[in-house]
Amino acid sequence: MEKVFSMNAGDGDSSYAQNSTFLQKNVLLSAKPFLEESISSWKNTFDCETLRIADLGCSSGPNGLFVTEVITAAIRNKYALNGISVPEFQVFYNDLPSTDFNSLFRILSAAPPLEGSYFIAGVPGSFHNRLFPPNSLHFVHSSYALHWLSQVPQQVEDKNCECWNRGRIFISEQGPSGVADAYFAQFQKDFNAFLRAREKEMVVGGRMFLVVNGRLTADRKKQGSPGFYCEMLGCAIQDLVSQGLIEEEKLDSFNIPYYGPSPEELKNEVQKQGSFTIVGLKVIIGRYNVENIDDNKKELNAKFFSKQMRAVLESLISYHFGGGVVDAIFNKCAEILTNKMVESLENLNKSTKLVLVLE
Repeated sequence: MEKVFSMNAGDGDSSYAQNSTFLQKNVLLSAKPFLEESISSWKNTFDCETLRIADLGCSSGPNGLFVTEVITAAIRNKYALNGISVPEFQVFYNDLPSTDFNSLFRILSAAPPLEGSYFIAGVPGSFHNRLFPPNSLHFVHSSYALHWLSQVPQQVEDKNCECWNRGRIFISEQGPSGVADAYFAQFQKDFNAFLRAREKEMVVGGRMFLVVNGRLTADRKKQGSPGFYCEMLGCAIQDLVSQGLIEEEKLDSFNIPYYGPSPEELKNEVQKQGSFTIVGLKVIIGRYNVENIDDNKKELNAKFFSKQMRAVLESLISYHFGGGVVDAIFNKCAEILTNKMVESLENLNKSTKLVLVLE
């Protein structure tokens, strides 16, 4: 997964940079007041020349710059109010090695300079592993990333297992009950690894601000908006199987490496790991700016949402099924979404983000 998964590179029509200003940017805007509050209420100020910030799972679009602006402005304000000299900032942008860091740095270099002195660096690698020296980070941010798993649970692709997810690409309410449990077990393993790595890397009194796609229900099979869109994508792939354009075995061996936890699951995993204290756990529902989406333009809207999915998932789709069917898959997905637009918007406005602050 680490070697093949990345958001679409560049700044073309299906790139992540061009397709992350709606869903992902809205998540950041929704979480912004909580991010600022988490810094203003942070009791610790550090007597250091350089304060180190890491944005984990930053991807390659313009959102990383937005996050940096919010965090550094809030810290400058906090230090100024306390009459403390503002340190220089060192900001690390992390994502998987296949991420288009060049596009990210082009965006950063073209933007107006941030106030104060700061230095940036890219750090390729999985955040499920160690990325930084011991006791080096003061503030860690991760948004819209921790729901991605390091791998698909092996059981769901094992023909001899009861939770073989045949004919589906994700957790489904109609699928085997063991599929959701296998995904949750993988999430537990990954989130525990993430916390253990940050335990080593963060200074005493450092703080983490995490935004995770999640769900409110205790039922793991109900994965909300992501579950709906994955189901639509799965239907598109099934249609191409029926046309003979994709082998059935290819469908049966493909699953999306995603899991949306509940607040209780997040809380339990933090407490079980034991390295961090939960400062806050909040839930954001919907808050997407969809009033400008005209329901009478269903086909156009469907193409828009299909393109959003493509920007995120094309690398996995292309690697598994081959680049020759990518257009057909997402065109078919747009066609299916055209007839599901009301349901699509309903799911979007019920989508759940979990905001977790740790220290």
